[in-house]
Amino acid sequence: MRRGGIVILLIGLILLVGAAALFFLLQQPGGGELIGGAQPTSALATEVPEVQIVRARVDIPANTLIADTTLLDVITVPQTEFDPAKNFSSSGEVVGKLTTRLFRANEFIVKAGLTEPGLSQQIPTAEAERARDKAYPFIVNNLSGVADRIVPGDFVDVVATFNVPRRWSYPTGRDEQTLTRSLDDLIFVSTRTIVQRAQVLQIVRPQVSAEGTPVPGAAPGSGSLPQVDASGQPIEPASGQASGPITAEAWTLLLALNDQEVELIEFALASNARMVLVLRGAGDEAFEPTIGATLDLLISEFGLPLPYALPPQVVSEEVAFTPEPTRTPAPTRVP
Repeated sequence: MRRGGIVILLIGLILLVGAAALFFLLQQPGGGELIGGAQPTSALATEVPEVQIVRARVDIPANTLIADTTLLDVITVPQTEFDPAKNFSSSGEVVGKLTTRLFRANEFIVKAGLTEPGLSQQIPTAEAERARDKAYPFIVNNLSGVADRIVPGDFVDVVATFNVPRRWSYPTGRDEQTLTRSLDDLIFVSTRTIVQRAQVLQIVRPQVSAEGTPVPGAAPGSGSLPQVDASGQPIEPASGQASGPITAEAWTLLLALNDQEVELIEFALASNARMVLVLRGAGDEAFEPTIGATLDLLISEFGLPLPYALPPQVVSEEVAFTPEPTRTPAPTRVP
């Protein structure tokens, strides 16, 4: 009996230790899992944030100017699939770029496949019943370029004023056998709008020095610049006034013109006509018919009144050939 009691005590002690160990295991995280069962997960996996990325909606061939968002799609992808050095997150970053290779539909647009468009890609497409425009350089200054208030995308008209020579033969006398005539070369002025609705593609301004002043001689002289005198005032046509230096503040406008309009401007330049630009208002697409302006048109069409000719002052021979005495200046008066 004594020996059986010891065995009972040992069994009870073992059961007590096992119960304590079981209780301790149940208090630990994941302690309810059985040995050899599935291992508990330590934590939920971190969710990857999503970002926007630009891709091609349809096939975009090489050398295509992406003018708007009709060729693009913006989708959401995990951030791990987006490379800031290669991909775009906004369609606005792609619009206005030129493709250098083919992009297939649903392919991501990459920066290596785009470049800045050249001037030829910026020329508008052909309008109905009109050949596609070409880029033409037109030199202006503050007198002919609307005081540098023109920006790319504006539309302008070109107005030219020509000096037209006319030979005038007027009879001055007649005797029994011959008729005497005087032969004079007179200059008449004619003004006309020769180009309408020319779009400004780009503006090339003169180089600016470190002091912030334009470099003299940065732009060559051109017939499209109004002639000015030494004080910067415009010279009136046919006034006989000597031509002064062209203002240095000249810049070049690249206009979209067809061949006929280029021929008109080139003829005006070769004729030393004075040309100025007229800035159109936003949305003004009207073609305005004009009849030009000459002196006879101003009289007949616009009612310009002509003054009566003043009688000439007749100077006698005594006054014309008798020298006037030398005048001595009066003494300076002290106030």
